[in-house]
Amino acid sequence: MPLLFDNPWLTLLAGAALVGLAFGAIAAATRYCNTGAVSDWVLTGDPGRMRAWLLSIAVAVIGVALLETGGVLDLDQTRVNYRGAEFPWLRYLLGGLLFGIGMVLAGGCTTKTLVNIGSGDMKSLWAYAVVGLTAAVLLYWPEGRWFIDQTLAWPQLSLEAVSIEHQDVGALLAGITALGSLEHWRLATALLVAAGLVAWLWRMDHGRRMRRADVIGGLGIGLVITAGWLWTGSAAGQALMSEAALAFDPPKGTGTQSLSFVAPAAEALRLAESPALELVTFGIVAMLGVILGAGFWAVARGHFRLQGFRSWSQFATYSAGGLLMGTGGIIAMGCSVGQGLSGSSTLALGSLIALGGIVLGAFVTLKVMLYRALYPESRRRSLACALMADLRLIPRRCHPFRDEDPTGERPSGCSR
Repeated sequence: MPLLFDNPWLTLLAGAALVGLAFGAIAAATRYCNTGAVSDWVLTGDPGRMRAWLLSIAVAVIGVALLETGGVLDLDQTRVNYRGAEFPWLRYLLGGLLFGIGMVLAGGCTTKTLVNIGSGDMKSLWAYAVVGLTAAVLLYWPEGRWFIDQTLAWPQLSLEAVSIEHQDVGALLAGITALGSLEHWRLATALLVAAGLVAWLWRMDHGRRMRRADVIGGLGIGLVITAGWLWTGSAAGQALMSEAALAFDPPKGTGTQSLSFVAPAAEALRLAESPALELVTFGIVAMLGVILGAGFWAVARGHFRLQGFRSWSQFATYSAGGLLMGTGGIIAMGCSVGQGLSGSSTLALGSLIALGGIVLGAFVTLKVMLYRALYPESRRRSLACALMADLRLIPRRCHPFRDEDPTGERPSGCSR
């Protein structure tokens, strides 16, 4: 097999760099951001970037399904075992919630954080350093690893107990119905999910046409995620990994994978401590590619500006956000990209739960910040009531911050 370099691992890393460069440039050019998607939707009612996020998931779901159906990929065995039969549902949910809260406090998800670093934002660089340090503690410190793997593994469901080997939606339906082949169920499920997402994103703005930037962002990011799977999971990628594994010092981080940005932050710290080629992972190179791709775009457009913290309170907020993103990303086994895009493209149930937790955590945090800014004298009970009404857990008429009566008091006739 012809190689770009004498070392097969360097060839794989070159592909990771190209994938990261494309991701960073597209995200910067189209303002693609998961935090921005939720904040625009919640605070201003603009669903543009949320539609882009949904479109990227739909594209990646279809891309993965077609590649699997064609026998190009096998995503039942991946570096992050998205489709594993063990199902620690609490870990997915809790990690997603923590990550969602953290990405609001840090001024952006890991995608936006890396794009901002490429544009010269030192606040985001610090937040991502905290993400990496937190993730390193939970991954490499024995006590932290024990807490993640043992304490948070309970309660855990084992699908193998009911003769189901994988947790993706297609495999679950195939196991429950015992009709048709697994491949057919996965393809049919992917087509239905993608069609549902497209229908939803169309209805989100009453059928109005999507902005060009959102279309490009959604299509481009979805294709980049698919390209990551293709590069590492195809026959060529697997052959390169097999050759690399025979080296005297086999590289770390091998396996079929696409983009994720929390674990690579921890891997980068380990590499900085002990520089060695075998510690340079696909994730590290892809992450650096995102920063460079965003940086090239910022320089080309004249948007590169060095920025720092304006106050100690802002420093504390970004630090707390980085801490929560690092913790949540490791607990959930992925971030808004690792689970929200790469994992969701496999239709793994755990990834979908983590994605829901990320959106819910961001939604609640944004609403709390909004209500505290608009109604600083309101009581905690009123704030809790408002959140429950926003989540449709109680009738909308019980919302204490209604437009017609924004007093912050619970309306009469609502149970206490």
